[in-house]
Amino acid sequence: MELAISLKLLISLAIGAAIGLEREIHQKNDNHKNRSGSLLGVRTFSLATLLGAIGGLLYADHLILATLITASFILVILANYIITAYTTKESGITTELAALMSYLIGVLIALEIFPMTLTLSLAIVLMLILAYKEQVKDVVEDIHTREIKAILSYGIIAVIILPFLPNEAIILRDIPYLSDFLRSFGYSLDRWGSLEIINPFKTWLIVAIITGVDLIGYILEKMFGQGRGLIVTSLVGGFVSSTATTQSLAVQSTESKQINHLIAAAMVATLASFFSLFIIILPLNPFFTISILPTLLILVLSFAIASGIFLYLSKKQKKTELSEESAQSREIFSIKPALIFAGLYLGIKLLSSVALELFGASGFLVTAGLAGLTGLDAMTINIAELSRKTIEMNTAVLAFLIVNAVNLLAKTFYIFLQGRKDFVWKYGVTMIVIIALSFAGLFFV
Repeated sequence: MELAISLKLLISLAIGAAIGLEREIHQKNDNHKNRSGSLLGVRTFSLATLLGAIGGLLYADHLILATLITASFILVILANYIITAYTTKESGITTELAALMSYLIGVLIALEIFPMTLTLSLAIVLMLILAYKEQVKDVVEDIHTREIKAILSYGIIAVIILPFLPNEAIILRDIPYLSDFLRSFGYSLDRWGSLEIINPFKTWLIVAIITGVDLIGYILEKMFGQGRGLIVTSLVGGFVSSTATTQSLAVQSTESKQINHLIAAAMVATLASFFSLFIIILPLNPFFTISILPTLLILVLSFAIASGIFLYLSKKQKKTELSEESAQSREIFSIKPALIFAGLYLGIKLLSSVALELFGASGFLVTAGLAGLTGLDAMTINIAELSRKTIEMNTAVLAFLIVNAVNLLAKTFYIFLQGRKDFVWKYGVTMIVIIALSFAGLFFV
């Protein structure tokens, strides 16, 4: 279900303000006023993203007007650049490109071409690139052949393969000759014919996310150092897929001594996922969102404290241990663990679908728990919609708690398959404590 128009405009305005604040602080601190003498700051970027959202909302029914708005905005930015570059003899276009990107983000929010979490991640990446201009320069100057090969390899995964895969579920009935084959033995696909086997796009997207987290993490580690780079990567990755991000961190744990820091990053990834979940379900059912708000606050606070504790523990490690590792020495990314996890994820999703078909509506809480094996967002959206008419609010909140608990335990299981034992135990014990605390949310319903 699409977000409300008012919420889209509000999100666009907030993102623009955040980007503009970064630009304004950067220009003031560097004595780098806009070449015309005025700052392109909070107000300008807020209006840019807001205008982009308005243009996107008008696109369907008023294409000409939307095109005029877009063309006018581009002309204004272009004119500003030409005039100010001529008067000051400075040719940098970073701020102007950021303004155009902000406008595009507003359009993406309005049209919902990408999932909202992915659009928010793009905004965060934009702010990071703008805020760490010098570090980006250093990375470019220090880039090596293996980094180029890694970027090209990831380009094949995410740009060449992913967009051309069908984003449609392949069901059992779609398998050629299967129906005739089973019928010859006296079996029918009437009940199981609509069982989803695989969605090629979504399955390969998991591979792209895991390898992307590895690659972006490597780049950010070179920019900010291993500690901060890992946390920033996990924060961005958590908005897209906290499960895939956590799996990537688990794979890294087999070669890293910084287990506490990896666990802290995993906590940050899950923490980010709750913010994106809140944005998704709020317009669907505000009353349900308010009902689970105490639970969400408990979860956010618990993960924030847990990440802080593990960050503190990681700082107590001997400096000699930490200095033994470097972003230069570790493998940039490997597709094998990503493929293994995608296959595992696909198998569990298939088994869950079979179980859901067997239990049906008679075991709602059981089916909700089974759905939590493969993700939190989809089932929470379903619960939010059902809580309007079909199920009571107490049952809806309990179902959310069960889905979340199963999802967190599933992440621990995924880590167990490819992570180090001490990573698994520390993460698993923390999850059990947080799950127990989350059920305190029932007292506020």
